[in-house]
Amino acid sequence: MKMSLGERFRAQFQEPFSSVRKVGVREGQTVADIGAGHGYFTVPAALIVGESGFVYSVEPDRTRSERIATRVASEGLRNVKVLNTGAERLSDIPSETVDLALSAFTLHHFHDAKAAKDEVKRILRKGGVFYVWDRVPGTIIRHGTRPERLHEIAEGFSNFELLAAGRSVRARYTK
Repeated sequence: MKMSLGERFRAQFQEPFSSVRKVGVREGQTVADIGAGHGYFTVPAALIVGESGFVYSVEPDRTRSERIATRVASEGLRNVKVLNTGAERLSDIPSETVDLALSAFTLHHFHDAKAAKDEVKRILRKGGVFYVWDRVPGTIIRHGTRPERLHEIAEGFSNFELLAAGRSVRARYTK
């Protein structure tokens, strides 16, 4: 996988392949990378799920979506669909088809967290997982997600696990 200079630096503390495996991405799954940015997790997820799996790369910024599409094409991946939309509007993803939805460092950018949560719940299969990983706002990096917000969006899921709450927060919601 080709990486930019910034991504090579990021990989020193957050290697993308081991990160997506850690959140639960497995061969044959259907995955939604919500707030995909430049595709840092999209491409590794697509390679891990393989030809029998599928990845929806959801990114509201058109320039970033186009970059992901270029990246996916250059890697020769046919199991990725890039969607230029926000987490609140996942209408191009059929209901109850996704095994794992990942929001990595993006929950704090959602315009309407409740609407996004409702859309994620709609696309998840029964037993599917919504995995949230975000930073906590601090004095240097002022944007992020506070742990209490993770509890607020748990309504309607059969299980909620707060996995980490420190400089970053991680949570797993099961439908």
